[in-house]
Amino acid sequence: MLRSLILALVLSTAGFAAEAQQSLAAIHEAAARFLTGQLAAHGDRASFQLGKLDNRLRLAPCQQLDVQLPQGARLAGNTSLRIACVKGARWSVNLPAAVSIQADYWIASRALPSGHEINENDIERRSGDLAQLPATVIVDHTQAIGRTLIGGTPAGAPLRSDQLRAPFAVKANEFVKVIAQGNGFEVASEGRAMNNANEGQPVSVKMNSGATVQGIARSGGTVEIRY
Repeated sequence: MLRSLILALVLSTAGFAAEAQQSLAAIHEAAARFLTGQLAAHGDRASFQLGKLDNRLRLAPCQQLDVQLPQGARLAGNTSLRIACVKGARWSVNLPAAVSIQADYWIASRALPSGHEINENDIERRSGDLAQLPATVIVDHTQAIGRTLIGGTPAGAPLRSDQLRAPFAVKANEFVKVIAQGNGFEVASEGRAMNNANEGQPVSVKMNSGATVQGIARSGGTVEIRY
């Protein structure tokens, strides 16, 4: 009788210990749900494989798991997920993951010089795994058309957003419309821009009168001056 009671107590204690540990499978499932949601927009062109947590890992039970892609990490190629317990306990683990996303991207159809403004004839579409491409690769051609290269690029090279800039709103030596605004008045005149400027950047303008004024570049070759 005593032996039976001891055995029952041992089994009960073992069961309690098992229940007092976080299920590693639940962590894995939470990570899978997170990636499935993040990659849903890519449909069957995206896939992933999750690594495994060490089976010797012992974590306190968690009532709510939070899964995030660590800051600076890329959702492509070999990466990792940060799974943290935010209710019931306080711990976090990193789970390795391999993500593949097949996508269209754009390359230079020919060698392009620095300062060249990209047009439809300058680019060609290709398909590949984003994990094998630069993080800033252009996947939407409208992000390239009309923009200017900062440095040249060889034929066949993937175009990157960090090597393109928006066209200048105002160009040096071109005539611009100058709009001076103040309390209750607005006066429009014309002058010649003395420097290139993107929208929102400062620009100097030499007016027809010979005076030089400072303003802010706006779209459509307009310079705004506020008093």
